[in-house]
Amino acid sequence: MRRKGQTAPFTLTTLILLFGRKKTEQEENMNTAEPVKREPFPVPDILRKTITGNDVSRSRDRLRLASLERDIIGDALTKIYEAETKGQINDSEKNQLLQRYKTDLKRVDGEIDTHKRTVDLYELESAKEDLLKSFQEKMLEIDLKISQIRPTVSTTPEPVAKPSEPPKTETNPTPPATNPPKERPAKEKPKNKAEERLETIREEVLKAMERLEQIETEG
Repeated sequence: MRRKGQTAPFTLTTLILLFGRKKTEQEENMNTAEPVKREPFPVPDILRKTITGNDVSRSRDRLRLASLERDIIGDALTKIYEAETKGQINDSEKNQLLQRYKTDLKRVDGEIDTHKRTVDLYELESAKEDLLKSFQEKMLEIDLKISQIRPTVSTTPEPVAKPSEPPKTETNPTPPATNPPKERPAKEKPKNKAEERLETIREEVLKAMERLEQIETEG
């Protein structure tokens, strides 16, 4: 019994030390844990470039060298024609030399075309990316201004007035319309007796027509 009582405090102390040490190791592991890696913001497919920066750098270097090589071949072809003119080579030798340089010229032209297309594609995609980014920044700026101004503007819907029904009126039979008497044209001062006579006849005709219309209306 006495021996058992002496070992109990020792066992308890050992457990406390082990527990504390384990907890300390866990805290150290938590503190030394690697930070969580965040995924980069996904790039829209419309902004993904077909050509990388390294690819376009190599293409630009190769394009520069191919252009220089083409100039050298052009100078060589010029010298061949000059040598023929001076009589240094005959026609057969000229054609043999031209064939060799023409093959090299065709190869260089193909390289220039390939690398130039690569550079052009990269520059066009870069211009497109810059344009879309500028447009997106402008849209964000506009949205920010809208969000700042919108709370300060209170819009209340205007009441819609109901259309009032027109008052009902009794419909009386309308009397037959009578033709209003025609206005007589203003008299002009006749210049002579013949015109005065014509004017008198015209007035008599108008009076007769008015009389006929009145008779037809009354009938």
